[in-house]
Amino acid sequence: MSTPRDSGCTLTGALSVTTEIEGSVTIIHGPSGCAHHNFSLLHALCAGRDDPRLPRVLSTDLAETDIIFGGEDALDAAIRRAAGKNPSIICVLSTCVTGAIGDDVEAVCRGFSGIPVISIPTAGFLGGGFHQGHVQALTSLSSLAEDDGKIPSANLVGEKTLETERDEHFNEVRRLLAAIGIPICTRFVCRTSVGEISRLSRGGCNILRDPSMEGVGRFLEERFGTPFISSFPIGSRGTIQFLEEVGRVFSLDVSGAIAEEEARQARIFHEFRSLRGKRVRFCDPSGNRTDSEVCREVASAAGMSVHPEGYPVPVPEPFPVGTEGIRRLLYRWRRACRA
Repeated sequence: MSTPRDSGCTLTGALSVTTEIEGSVTIIHGPSGCAHHNFSLLHALCAGRDDPRLPRVLSTDLAETDIIFGGEDALDAAIRRAAGKNPSIICVLSTCVTGAIGDDVEAVCRGFSGIPVISIPTAGFLGGGFHQGHVQALTSLSSLAEDDGKIPSANLVGEKTLETERDEHFNEVRRLLAAIGIPICTRFVCRTSVGEISRLSRGGCNILRDPSMEGVGRFLEERFGTPFISSFPIGSRGTIQFLEEVGRVFSLDVSGAIAEEEARQARIFHEFRSLRGKRVRFCDPSGNRTDSEVCREVASAAGMSVHPEGYPVPVPEPFPVGTEGIRRLLYRWRRACRA
């Protein structure tokens, strides 16, 4: 059985965000084991998608005496060591141990000036997991945004940085937005700089990766007055509805872009016309039977029928984004059906 890339502790979720900031150094305030485990995980996942970067992660490496008498001095020393690497930002993540002993991590971080030093509370024993760490990192990093005026552009919020096809998903959303004349202001946070994060408030709309990010969307809406769209586009109808929704936010006539997108979809389904008449059943990445409305929508548009004894066709998790995501999905289905 495959292991989901968005599983793990609160610390791992936050690290999947902070290590995406160009020039960042992340300090894990706790025992060395917490840093070793998470660094190894991130390194393996990066290598798995041919990403040669090594995340810059330090540990305060707390010993028994630090746990007994407090680890704030060790954290202060680690921040000074990190500052010597000339980072663009230092992110400090707490652990279960430092949460339990009561270190005032935020106060230590406030004692530094010049380089931004951001405290992100990620003591997992307080509850939560990977998702909560991801959300906490985003809300904490939003403090870097400068409250400027709006420009007609969109932010992408909450991209799952460990997704195998994250760049394909980004490129598809960017293509759809470009079709209606809307540029991307900030990717919050994926392959992003501190300068881009500072422009977060300028985006006229926040596009969330999926509905699990709605808490972040509401937080940013309350803070900066930015409306949000709850998900990247999924499926044929979902892609058209996405264009309509972005058009409403920016008061744009998107009828031309929708007509072009519908024609694009028709060309793709014609390209895979060898699938017509095939009987299929849907399987998740572990090979278990699954189903969804969007799977049936794509199968129906391709002229396929769903049957318990049909060819087992794979359904990736997460589902591919937009019209080009449908093309990639149909490639997989064509191979599975030997069509």
